[in-house]
Amino acid sequence: MIKSIALTLTAAAMILSSCDSQGTGAVTLPEATCEKPSELVLGALSPTTHKHPEQVTGKDTVLAGTEWAAADSVRAFFGSREVKLVFVLNNNMFLLTYAGDQPVVTRLSQGDEGLYGTAGSINSPLFSPDGKKIVFAGTTRGKPGFIQDAVPGGAKTWRVPLDPHGHVTADPHWYVEGGKTYVYFATLAGLLNYSDGCSQIPGYTYRVEVLSDTVVDSIRVSGIPGAYRGGISRDGLWAGTSYASTALFDKVADNTYLLAGGAQQCNPSMNPYPIGSTHSDYMMILAFGGRPAYKIIDNTEIVEGLHENLWIYNRQNRIVWRAKRPDLDTANDANDKNSVYLHFDKPEWSTDPNFATAVVLRKETEVGDLFVVKIGDLANAEEGKLNQAQGYLRIGKGGFTADSFTHLWVAP
Repeated sequence: MIKSIALTLTAAAMILSSCDSQGTGAVTLPEATCEKPSELVLGALSPTTHKHPEQVTGKDTVLAGTEWAAADSVRAFFGSREVKLVFVLNNNMFLLTYAGDQPVVTRLSQGDEGLYGTAGSINSPLFSPDGKKIVFAGTTRGKPGFIQDAVPGGAKTWRVPLDPHGHVTADPHWYVEGGKTYVYFATLAGLLNYSDGCSQIPGYTYRVEVLSDTVVDSIRVSGIPGAYRGGISRDGLWAGTSYASTALFDKVADNTYLLAGGAQQCNPSMNPYPIGSTHSDYMMILAFGGRPAYKIIDNTEIVEGLHENLWIYNRQNRIVWRAKRPDLDTANDANDKNSVYLHFDKPEWSTDPNFATAVVLRKETEVGDLFVVKIGDLANAEEGKLNQAQGYLRIGKGGFTADSFTHLWVAP
């Protein structure tokens, strides 16, 4: 059975809000097949979009207008564990490390990450679990995608294309299984609406195996029906997506859970819980606020403003965790008129289950700051009450925008 879910540009524009900075833009989607992906559906090959594995060189830099948290504050917040931050500013990708008492910023991008080696629009950078590599998309359409060494300073690093033939490799995510390392990615990068007729998300999720520092295998099916843009749990049992529809896919039961009644949400991020954790279905998202109200874990309802909170959902379509905007967390909500902040953007769960990063934009300029949010231990927690954020660290002050993707690696 085939059900058309094409969105006209007019219709897509009507539901775009601040999530249009998700790195997609409005597009017309192809028809979705209800068949499960047992073989690749790649379409015609495009001309080669990028060269081949090559060595590139980063460059240490200073970003005017951005201040970084002091090393002692960072050490106190993370318990003296090493941290690295990858982030995107003005379509360039940077690495932040702390060497001694001074933060070091290295520009990793080369200005040729777009199609045919042109300037790109880098998005969705994610550290590998060991923090040694970063996978990212070079353009908002998800092609080309790359793996690059996360090395500060002017040392040469390897940059390897995920696919040299022009296929979409959107929202790439790491996955490790049986001693092998894979990158999972979505075949569609636009607004993705759940298909009632097919009971699934359109598109596909494929994967490539990382064979060495310079070689990746060919594209293979993953067994996940639909283009899941939020990644998969470490145990491989759950995949998550959002923008527009929010959904979780249960790989064991071969079942798709539609969340929030199909309302548009965005910025999905699957949990990094250890294998064997109770709640490997948990996913972090941003919502649009207003009505209808959202259901929380104790079956009560809550109403919010636009991107006012970070939410973590479970498979039962209930919110189990909340992070208020930092200024609202320490003051009465009625004092919102005195706040300098507007809303959250671009949340991302870190490699450590206890932390996430998110941009908080300012009211007057819509340029803001980068916060690390301490989540708390939820991996095996009893459900029944709404958990709350345990603390905040403003790691970057100034310069961050709605297009600032970030990811944090925290040493085990």
